[in-house]
Amino acid sequence: MMGSQSASMAALNETAKPASVRKPTAVRTRRREEHRVAPHRDRNFIEPLARGLSVLQAFTPRNTWLGNLEVAALVDLPTATVNRLLKSLQRLGYLSFSPQRRQYRLSPVALSLGYVAVANSRMRQILRAHMQKLADKHNVFVTLGQRDRLDIVLLEICHSNSSLLTLRLDPGARFPIAETALGWALIAALPDEEKEYLLAHIERRHRSRRPAVERDINRALAKMKRSGYCTSVGAWRPEITTVAVPLVPADRSSALILGCSSASPYLPTSRIAEIGPQLVALARRLSHELPSSEV
Repeated sequence: MMGSQSASMAALNETAKPASVRKPTAVRTRRREEHRVAPHRDRNFIEPLARGLSVLQAFTPRNTWLGNLEVAALVDLPTATVNRLLKSLQRLGYLSFSPQRRQYRLSPVALSLGYVAVANSRMRQILRAHMQKLADKHNVFVTLGQRDRLDIVLLEICHSNSSLLTLRLDPGARFPIAETALGWALIAALPDEEKEYLLAHIERRHRSRRPAVERDINRALAKMKRSGYCTSVGAWRPEITTVAVPLVPADRSSALILGCSSASPYLPTSRIAEIGPQLVALARRLSHELPSSEV
């Protein structure tokens, strides 16, 4: 029995590799909906600024160096517009240009923005202690995530010391918002205007699967209203069940996501009903313990 169980765990470990840890591929210039700036009716929405940020977001670990045509294809903007944006960002110090390559890449100035966002050790120490306690108590792995465009990016991961399942996940792993309980919990916590904007982009990204995606999201939002948490079974990885809740600071300035996951046989309905309310209570308590400016 243990032999087959170990084999099953090994298979889960291998299939659980997120896209961020797979072998890099060539530059992708196919337009991605999360980079595209959709028309916006809000007078407070500055489209030139959004276009500039979309250019910065086109640079990824897979697309380290990009030329103007590649960026234009990714963000779906005219080449002349992209040229002006690239040169402006270069002059501001956010991009570096290689005359030999005739391409741009992010500069350390741009990277520093990310470091500031994730380097708050006090917040992460507070959260990690609670997450590890929850992981050990329920023999699960606990994740902390935050939105990045149309994905959830993991900031922290805590494994139970006695769990047979150890997913190969690291901070920085990404999962689609539309296909995970972590993402559904985030959607439920967003202000109406931001939620509407996000859902419009999700609809374009998953156009071919729109009915199924809408059904899953609506079902999760209804579950959130009833119980304060949502669940997914096999949504982001086969045979993995996840329970998730939003963690919103008292001033509602931003949102993090807490999730508990394990192999589906170890998280039956009875255990979900036990863990879910505890996760809701923990998120509520932490939202008051954490300084709003640090979330």
